Amino acid sequence: MAEGTGENDRVHIRGSYKTLGEEAPRKFLEALGDLSVPPTEGSGRLELARRMVTPSFDPLLPRVIVNRVWLHHFGEGIVRTPDDFGVMGQRPSHPELLDWLASEFTSTNHWSLKSLHRLMVLSSSYRMSSKTESKSEAVDPTDRLLHRMPVRRLEAEAIRDSILVVSGRLDPKMYGPSVMPYLSPYMEGRGRPSTSGSLDGDGRRTIYINIRRNFIPLFLLAFDYPTPFTCIGRRSVSNVPAQALAMMNNPFVQQQSEVWAKRILADSAASAEQRVTAMYEEAFGRQPDASEMAAAKAFLAQQPAATSPLQTWTDFCHALFNVKEFLFIR
Repeated sequence: MAEGTGENDRVHIRGSYKTLGEEAPRKFLEALGDLSVPPTEGSGRLELARRMVTPSFDPLLPRVIVNRVWLHHFGEGIVRTPDDFGVMGQRPSHPELLDWLASEFTSTNHWSLKSLHRLMVLSSSYRMSSKTESKSEAVDPTDRLLHRMPVRRLEAEAIRDSILVVSGRLDPKMYGPSVMPYLSPYMEGRGRPSTSGSLDGDGRRTIYINIRRNFIPLFLLAFDYPTPFTCIGRRSVSNVPAQALAMMNNPFVQQQSEVWAKRILADSAASAEQRVTAMYEEAFGRQPDASEMAAAKAFLAQQPAATSPLQTWTDFCHALFNVKEFLFIR
């Protein structure tokens, strides 16, 4: 990655490095209409970066950026092929909106991503309900015209971090070295680290988990964590039985259920109803309704007498982690 002296390459006939054609001199991106003279010194990467952010350059870069941010907030981009804005990609559903956002991003907000996020999340589109209406669904079944907010499942990292937040184990510390991933006895193969990290990753956010491409945490993989072999602009979002099994059987989820239960039981003066209410507020941001409270009380009352309070509340915590509302945004 160090800056060096740029060199021209030759065309590889039929892709073979052994069969070289004529020299292909270095230059900027002609596909974007840039016919300026390439630099005579250095690699030219800095000059290319400067050209891409100049107002006179093709607006492809800001369009790509705002489309990726839109995809993050809405589940789908204005252009639904975020890695391909070319003729093989899909056309934007709202081209005027895409251009306006790109203009606001560069001209009004001076390339501020924070302002771009604020602009999107304060929009009426973002604040719409996800409830469906038969008349609108008939006209726009794929929600391409943004008549409602789509129901979205949390990404793998957000699910893990949410579990740590609710259990009270999350370490909010920022920066610092990454932590080693937890390696189960079944994770064998070439390049296996000599030591395994702790099951909860020391409570650090998932972004600080050291990712080894042959030893990605299995819990993350169950929820479509992208393989770190290549750039992936749009993740797969599946809904398969393996995810329910991961939430039920993964040792990390079971461990954090017990951590949460211990924290809830630490307040010995609280009643069962107060505990259930607090747990619903922590997990779902709301209080339980009458039927949910009745079901919770019935579950707690039906436990065998030999079951310890810790095991009873651990099982209840585990059940709340498995509620769809914990994994999906409406």
